[in-house]
Amino acid sequence: MLEDCPVTAHLIERAILLELPHIRVLWARTLSEAGARIDGLPIDLFLVDVQLPDGSGLDFLWLMMQLYPSARAMVMTATPLPEYEAHSAALGVLNFFEKPLKMPVFLGLLREAFGATDAAVADHKFSATLRNVTPADIIQLKCLLRATTLIEVHSHGSSGRIRFEDGEIIDAAVGETRGVPALAAIVSWRGGRVTEQPITAPGERTIHGSWQNLLMEAAQRLDESHAVPV
Repeated sequence: MLEDCPVTAHLIERAILLELPHIRVLWARTLSEAGARIDGLPIDLFLVDVQLPDGSGLDFLWLMMQLYPSARAMVMTATPLPEYEAHSAALGVLNFFEKPLKMPVFLGLLREAFGATDAAVADHKFSATLRNVTPADIIQLKCLLRATTLIEVHSHGSSGRIRFEDGEIIDAAVGETRGVPALAAIVSWRGGRVTEQPITAPGERTIHGSWQNLLMEAAQRLDESHAVPV
């Protein structure tokens, strides 16, 4: 548990001790303290606050998802901004809570999380549902985090993929369409699911330019396609 408020942390620890005594809680107040405390330990689930004294809990969570790919995560915050929820969804977190926590609800969801089968845990990987988050949100997050990865987007019978290298968008494909037109198509999708796949070999570059300009261009194309002829 990564939480800088002692009152909140103690309430959570006590509730878990009383209701879920088989769960061992490790508490840290800062990112640096959390990194030191979990070093070399197996972690099943991260409970992370967003705003911390020495950085962002979401940035920490992204790093932990790389180091502990089978771990799950929950995010809590006293300032539930839409961008926090979108970034949490893009990271594939189980739940996003607004503080103060409703403890019965929180404990129920925690109980469900630890009641998941071993097979489900073993199969865990990055995924997000396009419900409260858009493809553009996920693309922006991957670029900000300078990720090297491949995401696959599935929406209403259509499928596409976007390849990132060191935070730059280098390729997109939807069927036979490649490059910027494919990226624009994916950005326009609403609803569906996103998964992430590791990059195992170099790929062809079909897209050039900064991701900021690419997303702006995709948004402009979307606006033009929805424009009503005069």
